[in-house]
Amino acid sequence: MTSSSTRRPTPPAGNREALLAAARDCLRDRGYARTTARDIATGAGVSLAAIGYHFGSKEALLDAALVEALRDWGDGLEAIGAEDLGGTPGERFRAVWGRVVASAAEDRSLWAVQFELLADAARDPERAASLGGANEQARAALAELFGVPAEHGTLLQMLLLGAVSHLLLDPADVVGADDLLAQAAALVALTA
Repeated sequence: MTSSSTRRPTPPAGNREALLAAARDCLRDRGYARTTARDIATGAGVSLAAIGYHFGSKEALLDAALVEALRDWGDGLEAIGAEDLGGTPGERFRAVWGRVVASAAEDRSLWAVQFELLADAARDPERAASLGGANEQARAALAELFGVPAEHGTLLQMLLLGAVSHLLLDPADVVGADDLLAQAAALVALTA
């Protein structure tokens, strides 16, 4: 049995949530690598020790905040998929593509953090393995969202990442569904 003098005190309710919210803000404002533990603790109004207590490390907190932000973004996409988006596959593609790209444009900073982590994963096998599992889930979710077979999720993910890279460099450089479909048709014509 642990005596009360050796037991860790229970932190006030809400510190964990405040840390997650502050970490999300820092990810958007500063990016992953430029965010310090002090930035997060100050934003949350808690001590630096609260990060270790609740998450173990700044990196674990930032990872949890990113997962939470991506989950929220994914929930928004699921709502799109539940709507009636047109009768033909082409109409559905145009509607979904437009909304997905618009949502990426609305939250460019979230995507910038993901690109930052992709670059980091090229040098960190553990992070690459971690992102690999999320990558598989993302491909499956995109295929479902667009209403296509699961094996087409890879192509959709590649197209989306390319479109987002354009948005990150130039917010006015939006790749529209009609342009994308025309370019895809031109590529398919090369195989004839």
